[in-house]
Amino acid sequence: MAFAVKRGIIVITVILIIIASIIGYFTGATTTPPTKTITHTVTIPYTTTVTVTPTPFTKLKHSLRIAILYDPAEPVLNAQGEAAIVAIEEINAAGGILGQPIVYRTWNTMRRVDTALAAYREAVVDWSADVVIIEGVSEEALALMEEGAWLYSQYPHILVVAGSMSADITLKVMNGYDKYKFVFRMFHADFDGNVLWPASILWEAKNVFGINKIALLIEGAAWTFGARNSIVIKTEHGVIEQKSLRDLAKEAGLEIVYEATIPVGEKIFIPYLEAAYVRGAELILVISSWYTDTIALTKQWATSAARDIYLVLYGGPNHWLTFWNLTGGAALGVITPLFDVEDFPPVSPLTQSFIRKMHEKGLRVDMSAHYYYSAIYHIKEAIEWLASQGIDPLNIDELIKALETIHCTTHTLLPQQMCTFGSTERGRFHSYPGAQVFLYQFQGKDKLVIVGWVYGNPYQRAFHPENWIVKYIGTNPSPPKKPEDLRKALGVS
Repeated sequence: MAFAVKRGIIVITVILIIIASIIGYFTGATTTPPTKTITHTVTIPYTTTVTVTPTPFTKLKHSLRIAILYDPAEPVLNAQGEAAIVAIEEINAAGGILGQPIVYRTWNTMRRVDTALAAYREAVVDWSADVVIIEGVSEEALALMEEGAWLYSQYPHILVVAGSMSADITLKVMNGYDKYKFVFRMFHADFDGNVLWPASILWEAKNVFGINKIALLIEGAAWTFGARNSIVIKTEHGVIEQKSLRDLAKEAGLEIVYEATIPVGEKIFIPYLEAAYVRGAELILVISSWYTDTIALTKQWATSAARDIYLVLYGGPNHWLTFWNLTGGAALGVITPLFDVEDFPPVSPLTQSFIRKMHEKGLRVDMSAHYYYSAIYHIKEAIEWLASQGIDPLNIDELIKALETIHCTTHTLLPQQMCTFGSTERGRFHSYPGAQVFLYQFQGKDKLVIVGWVYGNPYQRAFHPENWIVKYIGTNPSPPKKPEDLRKALGVS
């Protein structure tokens, strides 16, 4: 059998046929996008082929060692770290990887760069970790990348960044592959996910909700830079061009009547809400992180003049079912991506069982928790693929190439055809593509409804297989109910 053993560099020309509605930064959001062909030359590490007789590995030489660095005192970060542990426990209960259980250990970072660096060194140098998973705090991740680049030659390992959207992580790998090849972002970069997801919502607002005027409130943090600004980034693999949400909204036929940058950690939102109301906004789209208090935002919205305006939230505890209770029911009418419902459409066989197991532990599930959990399975599949090819699966250099090659079949949010690290399209190299998430509306305490038109949305149709959408979500549009109508139906003043 022939398989890859000799390392080399192959320069390949990639012809990318890209549907314009999917890549908003090339053509913007349109209902029936034209097709555009982009050609560029991509240089990535690959292998040449020689003929040998492989001897598949049937057992690992030693257990895979995974270090998990996170802050267990922070509810959201605790849930994310625990999600990785749930995956490890599942795999070990099923016999481990090639007959060996995964060994893991946790370190408390306290969300401090110096503490995270100390934990990282201990995990790699003293504990001999094969894989290190760091929480989604960009400042920590970037610092660990630099430290790891210095450590790698003597202590080969893989650094997994889960939850951080900072574009710099992916750009460093693209422009300095030999130095940062050990780093994988098990998430999406801001210039990908933070544009594709809102662009999909803008399409829904125009074509399903019947909206013409919107307000944009975007957290003023580094990870939202790509959503707030048009950018052009030169890399060794081509140029990444991205339009701002402001431009994408205009191209979708929407009028931006109000736009504001929310300071990180903001607590007072009445001025923003009142400004959106006065300017006639029909929908308020908020892009924020866990540092912006969306609980306070929702409570203030429910008692403000803007309470009859659709409120769409991304980022924060609104990703949890308990958001209703956290807001004291003020979330009635709020639209948000939810990742915590046990009947979440099964992207993979593990989607719903993962959520149930987290709930059994008393833990909530946000977007990042899905990625922490799925990262363990992607690594497992890469190891097993190497073993089937007769390649030492614990050779870190080979494991890096395997992660760049295979598609993960068990990710709980990303369909198999999208779950890869090998593509440089949209600057995704060593990062996942931005997921197309499902929007839910809180229509009552225990009534959560998927709204929009997944089947008709060109962004969703290019991300999820059509037959899957038909089976699990359906083909009919489901516009959200107006906040005032929901209040009347429930007798809420």
